[in-house]
Amino acid sequence: MEGNYLLISDLDGTLLGDDDALENFSQWHDANRDVVRLVYNSGRFFDSVVDVVEQTALPEPDAVIGGVGTQIRQYPEGTRLLNGWPADAARWERDVIAAELRRYHQLEAQPDEFQAEFKLSYYAHDLDREFLDRLAAHLAAAGQQVQIIYSSARDLDVLPAGVDKGTAATQLANHWNYEPWQVLVSGDTGNDEAMFAQGFRGIVVANAHNDLKKLVAPPIYHAQASFAAGVQEGVEFWLAAAT
Repeated sequence: MEGNYLLISDLDGTLLGDDDALENFSQWHDANRDVVRLVYNSGRFFDSVVDVVEQTALPEPDAVIGGVGTQIRQYPEGTRLLNGWPADAARWERDVIAAELRRYHQLEAQPDEFQAEFKLSYYAHDLDREFLDRLAAHLAAAGQQVQIIYSSARDLDVLPAGVDKGTAATQLANHWNYEPWQVLVSGDTGNDEAMFAQGFRGIVVANAHNDLKKLVAPPIYHAQASFAAGVQEGVEFWLAAAT
């Protein structure tokens, strides 16, 4: 196993957002690659993650979880790390789901670049829990088992049931034989929340949305710093706690 710890981090608003902090994080990670293995867990798809790694100071990861947990790819080859993931999409009929969702004027389909075989994404402002529950019940009545993830009071992702950033992170950690206490996760918005429900050690950056700032149950560390500086602060906290 390469690295005693596995850092699985969101990108936009977490590692990305402060160029100086990212440069410092990159230098720190280069010096600690033998201790901390790195994976990016993003709403972006794999090709977009490759582009942003090439265009910024982001260190190269060992793998990418993309499309809000619907892809798990080796970096930089892009080959699938877990064949058959998503594991159970038997009741996921993409065309049926898309047709049902077109009935809701509150939902605006995001551009094609944000859509995929196992991911339908929409802009939907200020939805309440009642609406989201009604949406899920509607799709269930249509014979579809889905997971609805709503974050930042704007972004709505519809995924196969049981698929999200958290379950994908667990699948990859298990594939690489990491115990939960060896896995560190970091994020800033509601679609990262599933990572904090897997028994991992969490890092919430200071610029996070309230979806994550409200999380108080251990093991979660709330950083004082924002963006990549907050991620580094959190990793250093958990490494020190383990000594």
